[in-house]
Amino acid sequence: MFDKMLTKIRYAVALAALIALTGGCALPAQHTDNTAVQAQATIKTPDIYDSEDAAVVVKKDAEAGTIQLQNIATSKRYTLGYDGTTRIFDKNDVAISMQQLKEGSVVTVRFYRPDKSLSYIKENADALNLPNLSNYELDLNNGEITVGKETYLLSSSVVVVSNGIETEPLELNAMDVISVWGYQDRIYGINVEKGHGYLRLENEDYFVNGWVDVGDKVIQKIEEDMLLVVPEGTFNAMVSNKGSSAMQEITFARNEEMVWDLGSVEITVVQTGKIIFTLTPATAKMVIDGREVNTSKPVELTYGLHSMRITADGYDTVAQYIKVAEPSANVSVELEKSSEPESKEQESEPEKKSEEDVQEETPVGKKYALNASDDDEEDQEEEEESEERSSEKEDDEDPEGILSASEKYKVYIDAPEGVEAYLNGSYIGITPVDFPKTAGNYVVTLRKTGYQTRSYTLQIDSEKKDVNYSFTELVESDE
Repeated sequence: MFDKMLTKIRYAVALAALIALTGGCALPAQHTDNTAVQAQATIKTPDIYDSEDAAVVVKKDAEAGTIQLQNIATSKRYTLGYDGTTRIFDKNDVAISMQQLKEGSVVTVRFYRPDKSLSYIKENADALNLPNLSNYELDLNNGEITVGKETYLLSSSVVVVSNGIETEPLELNAMDVISVWGYQDRIYGINVEKGHGYLRLENEDYFVNGWVDVGDKVIQKIEEDMLLVVPEGTFNAMVSNKGSSAMQEITFARNEEMVWDLGSVEITVVQTGKIIFTLTPATAKMVIDGREVNTSKPVELTYGLHSMRITADGYDTVAQYIKVAEPSANVSVELEKSSEPESKEQESEPEKKSEEDVQEETPVGKKYALNASDDDEEDQEEEEESEERSSEKEDDEDPEGILSASEKYKVYIDAPEGVEAYLNGSYIGITPVDFPKTAGNYVVTLRKTGYQTRSYTLQIDSEKKDVNYSFTELVESDE
């Protein structure tokens, strides 16, 4: 009996000691442990990651604190979250902000897969970066971009971004200023630094068949109801016809349309300038606005833009625009010797190309500061019609009986439906619409009131078959 009582007393003493040790209750200790676990789970430790990628920046969302990336090796896309603990560097290991990191750039990323958190991102030091390119050739048919003498392959999943929004490679225009990023043997990212907008002429009747010049970047013959693709920025725009001209400074915003009302512009009186040409070789022939001129004496030309073509046996042809804006000027043109001898057929018909052909051969914006003698437009139109009839006759007399691609095959614009379509600035109808297929580069512009205008550069091949294009639906304008 005494032993049992002693055991109970020892048990009670032990229990009292345990209670005293834990503060009198076990619940507070359990609460403290849970708090510690929660704190450990919510506090993100810098430099914790389990994955590393070479990737392209596709999209950033500062409000949501997310960044979308595309894996270079697999083209797989994923989105990671970032915060103040994320470390961001340029290729020289200088800390930068997420805002400074450009879409299209190739980066090295480290992230923690379980919670999709970005720990580290850096501009890839091994990546190729060609910033602010304005002189390049984009060949989407062959998947290439040429810069100077270097040609680079485009990734089949190349990322193209304009104003922070992903776009299609076809929406790139030759006048766009771009930055490109590559890795190893491919170009993976393109960012449009300066894009393009649109110019519409209103009340242009007086200047039809004349010329429009936007900052020496766009030079084109004026037609009714045109919609021109023009570079982003502020430029002097000039229209001219029969020696009269008008000029205005216009600011073009990216993807936006500007209207220039020519009904209220101040038109200058007809002015002419005398141009003294010096041609090398001396046997070279000059054609201005489709008419041969005598360069042994000063050539009187009206103010404005004209097309010029200079040919000589054994030399490369020069086909350029010329601009006269002064009472007198001296112009020297030296032809380069041809690397390949011309055929007899080419030598016998050096002047058969029409003014439209000269325009196609002439790089946009490249011109001489001169002009040509007064042109009789009626004679010129008759000459062009005669050339067209001659060309048609030659095709009919083709011993093979094969029609040219432009006569037999078409390029079809199937979608989106019900929008205005323009080909190189000229209105061609409401979609679905088509135009004759001829090999070359063309800019198709799609427009609808209340929607954002979009343009596409099409590189048409010479293959003897029709071509069909379907583009994405136009997006409603914010205005």
